[in-house]
Amino acid sequence: MSSQYDFKTKSDGDWIEVHSGAVTNTHPGSMVYVKINTDKICPNMSNKEFREMVLRHRDHAVTLVEARLKDLVRWSVLDQNRVQTWFGNCDESARSKLTNGLTSIVRVLRGLTGDNFVRWEPRTASYVGCTPNPVQSGVVAEVCAPDTRTHTIAIRHEFCDMREFSWEKDSIVSTLIHEASHFQDTMATRDWKYFMDDCLSWGKSNPEQAINNADSIAGYVIYNA
Repeated sequence: MSSQYDFKTKSDGDWIEVHSGAVTNTHPGSMVYVKINTDKICPNMSNKEFREMVLRHRDHAVTLVEARLKDLVRWSVLDQNRVQTWFGNCDESARSKLTNGLTSIVRVLRGLTGDNFVRWEPRTASYVGCTPNPVQSGVVAEVCAPDTRTHTIAIRHEFCDMREFSWEKDSIVSTLIHEASHFQDTMATRDWKYFMDDCLSWGKSNPEQAINNADSIAGYVIYNA
């Protein structure tokens, strides 16, 4: 991973370069071996194509989050009803938490480059300071919430076959918002409940969890926007 091992990606290709610099081996006849995973992040596209695709959808995600921030400033009856629907209340505490959290999510999303995305492997989480999670069915991407220095997003192969965007269903765009919300310097959300359409009515009876649920945040931003 570039953040920890000083790897660099070539902007117009798929190879990476280990930290450029000579290493003096003081033991004659010995060798230094460096093993680098150069496999594709997505099997159905080159890493260059993946970076272009994911950053295009990142830009779309930023636009949608910024639209919700404008709603929170305007705070009309319709805007309040939207918050009420997703989070079970629309008091000033919810408004403030969403305003601060979405502002931070925009900051993190805007700061992402192609190097922030890596292929998920069992050891990926440990590289950025987390205990690896067991393989879970349906999970398409993962982050380490305390990883506020590198904001690394690990991509599982299921991500590569997702729909690009939907107003009502989970997609690449909603996943980027979901994952960005997990970082401790954004909203430190949890995964109390998955899938945006399932979260739509869930917040009414679970307001304390919903305001801290990643797919509820993504749904609030995107659903029928």
